[in-house]
Amino acid sequence: MIEYLTKDDIILMNKEMLQNIEVKKADKHKVLSKSAIEAAVQAAKDEKGDVYDKATMMLLMLVTKHPFESGNRRTAFIATRTFLALNGENPEIIRDDRVLLGIREGFYTKAEVKEWLQGNEIRPFKRR
Repeated sequence: MIEYLTKDDIILMNKEMLQNIEVKKADKHKVLSKSAIEAAVQAAKDEKGDVYDKATMMLLMLVTKHPFESGNRRTAFIATRTFLALNGENPEIIRDDRVLLGIREGFYTKAEVKEWLQGNEIRPFKRR
């Protein structure tokens, strides 16, 4: 049975991440849309397929829906890694801000993102 993160888990991840990994002085924890976080969790639950399909959907939703004032991509990555670990998966994924930017901009397909989450290479992001 697949275990899922909750909206509150993801909100706490954003808060803790911003306290520990400051990138910009302006970074601050503020939830802009609880419903976007809930939608990401629900989309993962509704997604057909394996745990990687569900992780891919959650990552895509959290990155593109921008539910936090700061740290959306970092939080999405941490939440996705946590979700995979919670379900017994620990692939070697290196957080790459360029890949996360490419996801936000729709550069990658779902299949490419899933492959990346499984620890495989992903083509370099290039703006169109």
